[in-house]
Amino acid sequence: MFAERERSKSISDQMKPSGRHIIHIDVADFPIAVERVLEPKLRQRPVVVAVETTTRSLVFSASEEARQQGIFRGMPLYMAKKQCADLRVLPPNEDLYRRATQAMMEVLEKFTPVYEPLRFGHAYLDMTGSTRLFGDVKDAAASIQREMRARLSLGSSAGVAANKLVSKVASDFVSGLGDRFGLYDVRRGDEEYFLAPLSVRYLPGVRNKVYDELRDLNVRIIHDLAEIHVEHLQMVFGRFGQVLHQRALGIDPRPVQPVRQAPEMVEVEQLDDDSNDYFYLLARLRRMLSRAARRLRTQNLRAARLVIEIRYSDQREDVAQHCFTAMNTEIELLPVLRSVFDAALRRRVRVRRLTLRLCDLRGMVRQLSLFDAHSNIRVNAVTAAMDKICDRFGEGAIRFGYVA
Repeated sequence: MFAERERSKSISDQMKPSGRHIIHIDVADFPIAVERVLEPKLRQRPVVVAVETTTRSLVFSASEEARQQGIFRGMPLYMAKKQCADLRVLPPNEDLYRRATQAMMEVLEKFTPVYEPLRFGHAYLDMTGSTRLFGDVKDAAASIQREMRARLSLGSSAGVAANKLVSKVASDFVSGLGDRFGLYDVRRGDEEYFLAPLSVRYLPGVRNKVYDELRDLNVRIIHDLAEIHVEHLQMVFGRFGQVLHQRALGIDPRPVQPVRQAPEMVEVEQLDDDSNDYFYLLARLRRMLSRAARRLRTQNLRAARLVIEIRYSDQREDVAQHCFTAMNTEIELLPVLRSVFDAALRRRVRVRRLTLRLCDLRGMVRQLSLFDAHSNIRVNAVTAAMDKICDRFGEGAIRFGYVA
């Protein structure tokens, strides 16, 4: 078994760059932390972020004070209110969170050009080429924490290690100790020893079903997982078994990858009541498309890909997408919407949530054909007239009529 672990390390050492210095920064409960900067009265009290307008609302984020009272992310909101009588519920404000994330990235890019933002409030930094400027990586991580508190009033935990996996576990570890502003440095070569006594829950991918299966095997800490032969893990978890084995040994060859993808326009609607009424769902998507297309036009952008994600009442999801010539008007996009929706709706189960994404965004410049120029002028004129009406009288003042 020892030989097998040494072989895994040897293979990984050939795959990954040597001498990397990675920092993982984590602003715990980021939406609530940002809201508390704007409204200090929210501090030291149970707070959640959730949409209150639907009967099926779920908790999007919960403060430490709320979690101490048994409230957790994904919990139905009505249950959270029963659990905590003085719970403060805040509506999601994704525009605020995006602006706060951008401000956070502006702080991070002062330390290294190689950083990878994750979801709100999380990021990896590769400090390998920046040590001459900022000295020891642990000192650089402490400087980042101080800068974020001084400029943004946001506290953060930080993990320092030779790879992304261990740096994230390190920041989660100090957060789990209750130190939301802590810093933990895992020295190169100590990855396995640091991970060994921790719960397997600290490893990415060990959630719900995987955790239950490991518990059935009486595997509760990472040391026990690392001792299992990789072939035995593959028998239980398939290909993911090898990944689990490497993670238990602290092996992670993934580089820090700066975001290169274009921005996207996203519309999400949680249905008040689950439904499998085709025309009702299509009507909701049309309204979502209208809002997203108007946002495109206000920013002088066009989209070249439309994605629809459907979440059913049993929590399963289906996704479909289609690429096309860049455009931004409902007249052009509606036929695409229906074909993508038909491709995404693969089951007769009731639908709980709809997500529409307009992706591959680009500027308005486009080469027109001599044969469709007149048609595009008419489409743009109609669209501009409808936008003026909506700007003056509200979004629902005028809509397209549809033939089933």
